[in-house]
Amino acid sequence: MAKEHSNYKDTVFRMVFKDKENLLSLYNAVNGTDYKNPEELEITTLENAIYMNMKNDLSCVMNFFLNL
Repeated sequence: MAKEHSNYKDTVFRMVFKDKENLLSLYNAVNGTDYKNPEELEITTLENAIYMNMKNDLSCVMNFFLNL
């Protein structure tokens, strides 16, 4: 029986959403907003950081709110 690997790769997700336009689109979809200017986003991802038992794969600040 093959051993299952529980780790997953997030490189594609991080690659797509490191672009501010794509990240703004994701932000709008998740939050039900309609922001237009990607420069209002501040990407705050920390490499190899864990926050409250969750890995910080991608984070940003929008209107003074931190989104992990």
